[in-house]
Order: sequence, then structure tokens, then C-alpha cells
Amino acid sequence: MLLKDLSGKIAVVTGGGRGIGFHIASALHREGASVTITGRNLEKLKFASGKIGEKCYPFLCNQLVPEEIKYLAEHVISERGTPDILVNNAGIFMKGNVLDLTLADWDEVIGTNLTGTFLVTKAFLPYMIKQNRGDVFMISSMSGKKGDPCASAYNASKFGLQGFSQSLAHEVRRNNIRVMVLNPSSVDTGPDDKPSHGPGLYLHGADIAETVVYLSKLPGRTLIRDMDIWGTNPFHE
Repeated sequence: MLLKDLSGKIAVVTGGGRGIGFHIASALHREGASVTITGRNLEKLKFASGKIGEKCYPFLCNQLVPEEIKYLAEHVISERGTPDILVNNAGIFMKGNVLDLTLADWDEVIGTNLTGTFLVTKAFLPYMIKQNRGDVFMISSMSGKKGDPCASAYNASKFGLQGFSQSLAHEVRRNNIRVMVLNPSSVDTGPDDKPSHGPGLYLHGADIAETVVYLSKLPGRTLIRDMDIWGTNPFHE
């Protein structure tokens, strides 16, 4: 089985200025892709793009604002071309039990994590369908498969992402577009400077990044629809 080359590919990574998104953008860039990263803080995006490399482009975009998402898609299409890889990574977490969460809190989490992902995907999808190929990654969480205390809004957004992704996958398979959901357990998003195995180690953002790269390289006939990714041995002895 021959793995595809990512050189010259066009990628968009939402929430790419920090955390898991930063590691994903970095890995795709190392493989030769040009990468547009989005976020809500332009200075942080510029700093991140400078660390990633010359083919990384920062773009200010708040997923709570539909007009900004529309402009993002228009800009990427006109300046870079149709994305081969779209990574829906942007998300927020709001801690609090149901009685303490305000409607504004709920709306911000659902709006960013679920509605924002819907709008970003919808903005790029017509171009990917016209191109008749593409990979759409949804960075979800194990919290999309099990409830956690004091995380109802986050859980709801990630459960919703599962349903949205499964439905979307059925709609676009005939257009050679793969929709792939990654569900990490607890993730270390700092520098990747710890041992690669052993006790007390969480899953790392770099591991999620390498998974995205590998899945992107698989032949187009192959679809990994849903993947749970666990840290092997996060237990302290």
C-alpha cells in the first residue's frame, strides 16, 4: 500500500495557534502542506505561524461570528485554493454544573464547538465537492462518548459533533470526501519533550498530529470513520 505525499497540499486548521491545533498544523507543514491556521487572537496566531514555518498563514476568525467564517473561506479559496485537508479543531471548555451554567455559557460552547464547526465545514464543502476529493477531520473527544460531571455543555457539543460527522460522512462519500472523527483521551499539549512511553505519560498533541498526517496519507479508498485514541499508561506508580 502506497501512502500519499502531502507536498503541495492545502490545509486549514481551526484553532491552530495553540494546543492540539498547533501540533497538527506543525506536522502537516513538515510534510510539505501549506497551512492556514485560525483563532481569535491575531498576535498569538502570528507567533505560532512564525514557529511553524513560511508556508503557515495566520487568519483571525471567531467561530461564533458567521461573517468571519464566510470571509475565511473566501480568503483561503482565492489566495491558496481549495483545501485538501480541513481540520475542525477549534473548541472551548466551560466548567460548571447545570445549575450554575448560564445560557450565555451554554451558547458560547455549543456555538464554538458545534455550530462553528458546522459553519466552517459548510463554507468549504462546495469547493471540496467540486474538487471531488478531500479530508475533513473532526477533533472531538472521549467526552463525546461519555458524560462527565460539570461538563454538560462540552459533552453536548462533542456528542453533537459525532452525529453531525456521521451524517456528513454519508452525504459526501460519493464525492471522495472522507470525514474522520478523532476522539482523544486526556492530552498533554505542551512541548513534546517527554519520553515516548512509560508510566505517568498522557497522550500528547504531537501524537494526534501524527495520526492526522497518517490518515491523510492513506489511499483515498480507505476511510477511518471514528477513532478513539488513548494514552497507554498515564498512571503514576
